[in-house]
Amino acid sequence: MILEKIRLKIANRLLRKKISGLKRQKTLFDFASAKYAGIVCASENETSINVLKDFLGFLHQKGIRYFVLGYFAGKKIPEKFLFWQGMEFITQNDLNIFFIPKADVVDKFVAEPFDMLINCSIHPHFPVEYVAQTSVAKCKVGVLNDGNPNYDLMIDIGKQPSIKYFLDNVKLYLSNLRNPE
Repeated sequence: MILEKIRLKIANRLLRKKISGLKRQKTLFDFASAKYAGIVCASENETSINVLKDFLGFLHQKGIRYFVLGYFAGKKIPEKFLFWQGMEFITQNDLNIFFIPKADVVDKFVAEPFDMLINCSIHPHFPVEYVAQTSVAKCKVGVLNDGNPNYDLMIDIGKQPSIKYFLDNVKLYLSNLRNPE
């Protein structure tokens, strides 16, 4: 446990160093102006995955292409998730000693020029946070918490910490925002 805390502390330093040199064009997008979204999440249970699938249907109806990168805390991806179109997954096997994802799909994801990136993880998972923070997405949306002021729009889910509540609020706010461009 102590070793894991030390590794995580080093990982956070490496992340801060990496994002300090990150250059991205910040632009606010709403669902009317966005054309391409990146979704990053940690799959915590089947219910959360079903809520996410409903949200992806919503994006599809809005004409927004998406690329989903999910993280499983185990060493193997459950078979039922292997063939989901538009979704890629990483596991603990794809992490280095400091919990930093080292997979080609991660490199591709963080380099994608998303209009918006939505971090759907309700609970902190360093690999998911690493991907979200190192992405070059123009607009980043995530859960409000004390440790991550690096999102352009943060949603407070303190009253109902669930992915459904979070995504319902993402829909509400990003449907009612008006991009000045």
